[in-house]
Amino acid sequence: MSEKKLKVGFIGTGAMGTPMATNIHKAGFPLTVYDRNPSKTAGFAARGVAVASSCAEVARTSDVVMTMIGQVVDELDVVLGRAGVLEGAQPGLTLIDSSTVGIVASRKMAAAAGEKGVVFFDAPVSGSIGPAAEGKLGFMVGGDPQALANVRPVLEAMGEKVIHVGPNGAGSAMKVILNLMIGMTVLTVAETITLGRQAGLDPQQMLEILGESSVKSPHLVNKGQQMIDGRFDPAFALKYMQKDFDLIMEAAHELKTPLFTSAIAHQVYTAANVAGYGDLDYAAVIKFLEDSAGMDLQDS
Repeated sequence: MSEKKLKVGFIGTGAMGTPMATNIHKAGFPLTVYDRNPSKTAGFAARGVAVASSCAEVARTSDVVMTMIGQVVDELDVVLGRAGVLEGAQPGLTLIDSSTVGIVASRKMAAAAGEKGVVFFDAPVSGSIGPAAEGKLGFMVGGDPQALANVRPVLEAMGEKVIHVGPNGAGSAMKVILNLMIGMTVLTVAETITLGRQAGLDPQQMLEILGESSVKSPHLVNKGQQMIDGRFDPAFALKYMQKDFDLIMEAAHELKTPLFTSAIAHQVYTAANVAGYGDLDYAAVIKFLEDSAGMDLQDS
């Protein structure tokens, strides 16, 4: 006789949440979804998936609740707010937050969950929309390692790597560090291409030469080509990279860690977002740099 599947609730069916929840459904877990925008759950309803009327209802009908929310304030409201997850939670529920919310917010939710007898994991992901659709995300998990074994099958329905990195807050710390490195790398690629173009170099040849050197990386090759081609459909929107740098600087403040160049990158992504590039892929930071240099990326 097969083991009974955990009942899973998924809150936040946006660009990342939709493929993640879809893979949970495909894996055979009884699924309930919720999004504050009803249009984002219509596709699930059409496939016979239960759609809840609130986050609290999701909690009441689930063994495991996952959240994937874009902004920190919204994630805190989903979990801690009126009709939120913890309002509907019973002791024994497991709450897994895969959003990128930073160390402070994760620890705040973990403490509140513990008071309700709810097991909490901060489990942000590595990978964007493509890996989410393919079920190839990586999860960096903070929380009780023994309790993680109980819900590992749910995470494995969405990803190929589930790595326990420490207690609550550690998963969010690892995500902040990962995005620091990614954001800095892509900004370096953008500045490199901008300077090269200003110097009259052919950008495609420049990318090929760099790609044959010791600085070759997936972000140089892939994001560099996006920049040269002017393709900025959002796999990961620039406004979210700016938010992540907010969290990077928050962590630096909390941990009293000087991050000199990260502080400058924070300002660049913030300015690019304010300048109107927030809904484009974060590779569009090059458009902000080119504009600042008085260039037009499409003219070359």
